[in-house]
Order: sequence, then structure tokens, then C-alpha cells
Amino acid sequence: MKLRYTIILYIAAVFLMASCSDLPEKTPAQRLSTADADASGPYFTHDNKDNPVLCWTEKDPSDSLYRLKYAVYDVQNNQFLDPVTVTPSRGSNATAESMSKIAFKADGSIIAVFGKRFENEKNPYAGAIYYSMSADEGKNWSEPQFLHSDTVHTYGRSFFDIATLKDGEVAAIWLDGRFGKAEKGSALFFAKTTKGAGFGLDQLLDKSTCECCRTELLVDQTGKIHVAYRSIRYPEALLGKQARDMAYLFSADNGQTFSESKIISNDHWAIEGCPHTGPSLAADKNGLHALWFTAGGNSGLYFSTASEGGRFSPRTLLSAEGRHPQMCSLANGRLALVWEEDKGAHHPAGNEHGNHQQQMGGHNHPAAATASGISLRIIHPGKEDKNIALSDGKQADHHAVISPLSKNLLGAWVREENGRSAVYYSRVKL
Repeated sequence: MKLRYTIILYIAAVFLMASCSDLPEKTPAQRLSTADADASGPYFTHDNKDNPVLCWTEKDPSDSLYRLKYAVYDVQNNQFLDPVTVTPSRGSNATAESMSKIAFKADGSIIAVFGKRFENEKNPYAGAIYYSMSADEGKNWSEPQFLHSDTVHTYGRSFFDIATLKDGEVAAIWLDGRFGKAEKGSALFFAKTTKGAGFGLDQLLDKSTCECCRTELLVDQTGKIHVAYRSIRYPEALLGKQARDMAYLFSADNGQTFSESKIISNDHWAIEGCPHTGPSLAADKNGLHALWFTAGGNSGLYFSTASEGGRFSPRTLLSAEGRHPQMCSLANGRLALVWEEDKGAHHPAGNEHGNHQQQMGGHNHPAAATASGISLRIIHPGKEDKNIALSDGKQADHHAVISPLSKNLLGAWVREENGRSAVYYSRVKL
């Protein structure tokens, strides 16, 4: 009897160890931004050597102005190297959905893109998007130049995204208010750099888009350019009311021409306002995947995959509580998805997040921060999804981003604490 009981305990222990070993391990959350300095807008990219690079915007206590900073991840030592400050970004905007970013050309030169307000304008959202270049790993930077050809000071431009193209150059998309009241919302534009130089003439992609949701620019392994954004449409089903649903278009010739825009999902979210939550795309051997938030129908985060013909599958609800999703592809046909979920508790005033940020740039405003946790889901076709809590939900954690790292995954997010916001990160062993 005693031997039988021992065997049962042994078998139970084996099953327990097997199940535990199948669960991803994560390192404790670590702060990357400077202590006692407000920081926000984390964004992941890769350098020309395929090392992960994390960008964020941080306030310098010496003059209370925001600057773009970035740090390269040392894969050998599993840590970030010393942060680099993009000095021409002094006074840049700091918003969660329209964060400052950098991209690397194939030759190693760095393109930094950031937004700034136009001072003393009647339109409080008037501003421009600038870029600066560095050819010596961020030691020196060129004078800022306008990303867009139209430089009138009465309009706003913001909510941009950038990516490295197959030919080693860098492309950008952004929302632009140059058409004013002639068009509802903002226009979507595209531009790309040329060899040894900055951005060329911009190209109109869509005249009527939601003014204040982040845009998504993705270049897949074949070089195809994918663009996703929140559109403004007037579907017949809504009898003339406007809907702000996710739209998609692509270029198969390196940005020379683009397809017509199509709706990813007919959510029919009838809202005449700014949700401040944009889409995310990922591409792998299984196709092109889209992830987004909508309150059209049942509110929540939805997922869809496009076939070779470009038709997206019916949406699948992933989380009824999730907000601000991001996604990336991993090895072996897996996908990593991350978002925040409110936990209900409130913390002392910190930098606001969510749906109340300024429409076309600027800075976050103090507000009561809601406790929220960062959730990570690993999708592997044919297998059960894995869910990991990147943070415990005891703080106000939000606007998470992720990046693949060999057999690991890097996650970063904004944390509100002690009346300030900071950028934290964790490494997940898959």
C-alpha cells in the first residue's frame, strides 16, 4: 500500500513538473527609463544587425522638455546597453499612441522621427513631424527636417509609423490635417528615404481617416508593405452615420503604388470621436494577421487572418477587457499578442493613459491612473493558447509593446508610480 502511494505521488510530481516546464518563464520587471523622470511611449524596432532596440520619450528634469531616447539590447548578456539621447528631439511630443521612433537603414545609419507642436497657434493641435539622421551610432545628429512636404503651421500631423524596407531604406506613414475641413478626419500619407539621403516627396494613401489612433506599417519577408489604420466610412447599414473601423492597404512594388483600401472587419463602430487605440499587424507563413480594439458590436480585442487573396477572416474575440493591443510573429508559426486590462483600482495622479490624450500630439495630462495588468498570449496554430501575466495588475501598467528575441520575447510597457510614469521591461523565455 505504501509503495502504491509512493508511485502515485511520483507520477503526480512528474505531471506537475511537465506542466510547469511548459509554462514560459519571465524575468522580474525592470525599469529602463531614468529614475524620477517621466517617461512614456515605448516602441520596439531592430537595428541593422537584428538586435532589438527599445525607444521611449523621457522628460529631462533640467529643463522639463521631452526627448527621444533608445537603447540597444545586448543579446549575449541579456541586458540593454546605455541609452542614447536623440538631441534634436528636444521639446518633442510625448503621447502614448503617437510615440517618437527610430529606424535603421541597412547601412547602419539611423533615422529618428518625432513630433513637435507649433507654438502660439490658434489650433492647439497644430504641429509637425520631423526627422533627424545619424551616421555614427547616435553620437551626432543632423538638423531636424520636415517629414512632410506641406509645412503650413495651422494644421496637425501626427500618429506616424516607420519601418525598414526590403531595399534597406526607411518608409513612414502618418496622419495629416492639410485638407482641413474639406475632409472628415485626417489624411494618410506615405514617404520613403533614398540612398544616402532623407525622405522624398510624400504620397497620399487615404483622404479620410480617424484623427488620433496609431497607424501600423509592416514590411514582410518578401518586401511587401502592409498598412493598417482606423478609417472613417459611412456604411449603408448605419444609415449615414459614420463608422470608425480598421482599414488595410498594401504595396507590392516597394511603395511606388498602393492597393485600394479595404475594411478588415465591418464592425460598424458608430462613433464620432477618437478611440486612441490603433491596429497591429504581423506576418508569417500562415498569412497576414490583424489585431485591434473596437466597440462595434461586442466591445473588445479582435483577431483576424487574411488569405492569399487578401480577404480577412471573420473576427475572433480575444479579450472583452483588453485595450491597446500589439502583436509580433515568432518562430515555428507562433504569434505573440499583448495588451492591458483594467483591474478596477485607482492610483494617485500620474500621466493619463487611455482615451483622453490630445488629438494631434502634445503631452499627457495628470489624471487618476487606473490599475491595469499586462497580458501576453502566445498563439500556436493547432495548440492551446498560452496566457502569461507580464505584470500583476497592482500598478497602472499600460501601452505594452513586444519584440521577438531568438527563443525569448521582450516586453515593455508604461508604469504609473509615485505620481510619475516610467518604462519597464521583462524578458520571457518561451
